[in-house]
Amino acid sequence: MKRTFISTIGLLMLTAGASADPVQVRVTIQSLAGQNGVALSPFTVAFHNGSFDGFNSGAPAAIGIQNIAELGDGAAYLAAFGAAYPQGVSGTVTATVGGFGPGIFLPGASGTFVFNIDTALHRYFSFGSMVVPSNDMFFGNDSPTGVALFDGAGNFLNPTVMLAGANIWDAGTEVNAPFGAAFLVGQNAMDRTAENGVITVGGNLTPYLNMLTPAGYTFSNLPGAGDQLARITFEIVPTPAAAGALSLAGLLALRRRRAAY
Repeated sequence: MKRTFISTIGLLMLTAGASADPVQVRVTIQSLAGQNGVALSPFTVAFHNGSFDGFNSGAPAAIGIQNIAELGDGAAYLAAFGAAYPQGVSGTVTATVGGFGPGIFLPGASGTFVFNIDTALHRYFSFGSMVVPSNDMFFGNDSPTGVALFDGAGNFLNPTVMLAGANIWDAGTEVNAPFGAAFLVGQNAMDRTAENGVITVGGNLTPYLNMLTPAGYTFSNLPGAGDQLARITFEIVPTPAAAGALSLAGLLALRRRRAAY
């Protein structure tokens, strides 16, 4: 009977290991900005095989990243991703703690969401979020393989993405001025003065200093290049099958301990 019990546990654990490719990944985003600092739009995120390139430094912004940078709107980005990589997984992570309005990450806010992904098809992570107040500033990854979640064998790499002032991008699509800037009282983000430039790193937020935001605070904390503004972390969520296998393993360990007495 003991051999049968042990063999059953072994079979269940092997079965759990064989179906390890589909996993649930919890994405957690935390604003690290100081009081009266920058806010961030909900994060548009995508999981893929390394083939999706959302934007390139020195090139004009495609409509997907332009809409994120100007309006915090990821719909066009997600549509482009779906067309480029139909097997991909994508979505939006909003601020669920300390947020404002439609999930905006105020300084100190955080949010989390769980995605069902495949370790082979979705090894890489891409994202975009507008930095406000601004006309067309954003966070995102220029390299499609810059954030790897799994290696080629399906092992979880447990990355952490740190976003600092030096990582802010300027989409080059709007002139940087209070007129038409998002997240400023008295301005309409749909208003714009076209710049017709290219994407560059190192956004200049000085034009928006000491101006009132809809959240009720005055933007007075200008981030330096080294100031950490956000953190993205990832966690594998145990599936019921894996949890069951671990429970059976615990029962086996308990039986062995009892047998020793």
